[in-house]
Amino acid sequence: MTTTAVLDRAAIARTTMARDPFAWGLVADSLPGDSVRRRLAAEFPSEGFALTERAGGTSAGKGYRTWNLTLVRGGVALSEGMRRLTPLWQGLVASLLDAGYRAAVAEATGRNLDGCSLEVRAVRYGSGSWIDPHTDRADKVVTQTWYFNEGWRPEWSGALRILRSPAVDDVAAEILPGLTDSVLLVPSPHSWHTVMPVADRAEQDRRVLLVHFVSEEHATW
Repeated sequence: MTTTAVLDRAAIARTTMARDPFAWGLVADSLPGDSVRRRLAAEFPSEGFALTERAGGTSAGKGYRTWNLTLVRGGVALSEGMRRLTPLWQGLVASLLDAGYRAAVAEATGRNLDGCSLEVRAVRYGSGSWIDPHTDRADKVVTQTWYFNEGWRPEWSGALRILRSPAVDDVAAEILPGLTDSVLLVPSPHSWHTVMPVADRAEQDRRVLLVHFVSEEHATW
């Protein structure tokens, strides 16, 4: 399968971005075809993840608990992460490194991504995993997130919440992890969002592919 079959760049480019409460967009069908999406979900990497965590409610910053596998750092695919991927997943990561993907994200968001480095990681949220309300670092220009869960139930929690303020219940939109949608976020001083804790009863990890375009020169806000 070619990389162009794994990622539909046109679907990303034509995304309509919301402006309330900040610039964000729900991207439909950027991974074309049910069979491709289901294969990617079934082949989501299972080994090599490292736990990162920080207690919430401290002066150190946002609290979180996630398991991470870094695939691309500074725009370079890392062999330690890539060797844990199937050929289909390797093709998806190659698509993200392609200039056409960068151009599609720039068209959708209106942000200049020239000179930005790419960071990509696979993330697992097990039972009790979460991220506190935060805006993302000021050097992150655009973030895109894909989900690889089939049959996720609302009672398992784990939703991404788009927030109007740092308050976790000040919700503008809520997105449960699934197979059909992806989310674009443009960080700003107002781009509050959070990941709700995954419930103990959840029968699968919340599985995420996370992409950041990072400014190598300066903070963008």
